[in-house]
Formats: sequence, structure tokens, C-alpha cells
Amino acid sequence: MPRTIPVLARLSVVWAIALSGASALAQEHQHPAAPRQPASPLTATAKKLNEDYQNNCEQFAVGFESPGRELFDRRVDVVNSIGLKPGMVAADIGAGSGFFSRLMAERVGPTGTVYAVEISPCLINHINRAAKAANLQNIKTVLGTARTPKLAPNSVDVVFIAESYHHFEYPKDMLQQIRKALKPDGILMLVDLERIVGVSPAYVLDMVRAGKGTFTDEFRNAGFELVEDIQILELDYVLKFKHREALENQPSEPPR
Repeated sequence: MPRTIPVLARLSVVWAIALSGASALAQEHQHPAAPRQPASPLTATAKKLNEDYQNNCEQFAVGFESPGRELFDRRVDVVNSIGLKPGMVAADIGAGSGFFSRLMAERVGPTGTVYAVEISPCLINHINRAAKAANLQNIKTVLGTARTPKLAPNSVDVVFIAESYHHFEYPKDMLQQIRKALKPDGILMLVDLERIVGVSPAYVLDMVRAGKGTFTDEFRNAGFELVEDIQILELDYVLKFKHREALENQPSEPPR
């Protein structure tokens, strides 16, 4: 039986999608030697949301943290699933208002760091203000672009992407850069909306460019392997990936 989705959840989807979709209007940076990757097709609905988002950034930032939005209400459960430890370095790519960044910063503690990556200067300012208000000095904001999160190579233990990947305009380029930034034994977390034809509402089908299977294939093509499918949300799936090389180089367990 198709699932029904509350109106508040529907509105939250719009807020989340507007964040990641803003990449189409962001200023881009590309290494001269890098091959140019084609952009992912954006629907007319998503393009309109991108424009609205640019003009109403603070309004959207507040919307990300609305009670009734499942991803916000279950944020502690989602962060628990990552397995963060004190001293770790994590990157929240498409950080939005930074509510996940703040939780992650508490988990990694003062000896750790959380990079809150956004392509919107407005949201960067919002995250900085919220981090200061919460006295979280281990959150470092990074103004990325549509093609790169601008993270140093081999610099992070965890990359976390929540309801942003489906609107990456250059997903192949971004995954290449993420792969370089993630340490060999690091974790890549993907949280995104279920998109199932005949089950998902029309607005999800219109705004989310592909489903779980397609995104998993894209991650695998970029050199990652799925290690866990975490069943904790109704509207979203939570997937944990690792570098393929790290899994291939793991010593096999002795027979019992």
C-alpha cells in the first residue's frame, strides 16, 4: 500500500530540496585540467525553488529546523547511526542551517572538527551565528561550489550528506572530490528521500532526480561500496559507504 506523507513533511521536503538545488546558481570553480562533466537535469519545479531559495535564504534556514519535519525530529537517531567519536574530523556537505553540524560537533568534542560545507554565503553566515550562540568553536564553515566541497585531500574521517545529494548539479565531480577528501578508512553517509514510482508523491518524483538504486550505483562507480543500509526513517533511507580499496584490503576473518 502506498505510504501517505503528512503536509508538514511535504513542506520540509521543499525546504530541504531548495538548499541543495541552489547549486545551479552558485559561482563555480573548476581546475583547468579537469574534464568538464555535464550537469544533471533539473526540473522546472526545482529551478523555481532555487530562485526562491536565493531570495529567501533565512526563511529556508528556519524551515530546516521545523518540528514535524522527520529529518529534524529524528536528527539524534541519524547522528547516532554515524558512529562519531571524540577527536574525529567530519564534513557536513549541504549543511543547510547547520543543525546536523552542531550535533556532530558535540559528538567529536573540542579535539575534533566539523566542516559545515555550503554554497550559499547567506547560510554560511547563519551557521556561524548559530555555532557561536551554542559556543561550538569546533565548527568550521567552508564555502564550496557546485563542483567541489573544497576539502583538503585525506582530511576527514566522515562525510555526511543529508537530503542534498539528489540535487547535486555535478554529482560525478563532487564524488571525485569527496573521495579525495575522505581518509582511506573513512565513512561516507548518504541520507536521502525515497523515490519510488507509484509510491512516492508527485512532488518527490518531480524534485528528486533519481532513486536509491541509482544513487547507490553512482557511489559505487565513484569507488565506494555500501556497507550498511540503516532502517531508522520513514521518508528517507540512510546508507553507509566506505572506500572500496579499504574493504578489499581488510584482513579476512579466520574461520570459526
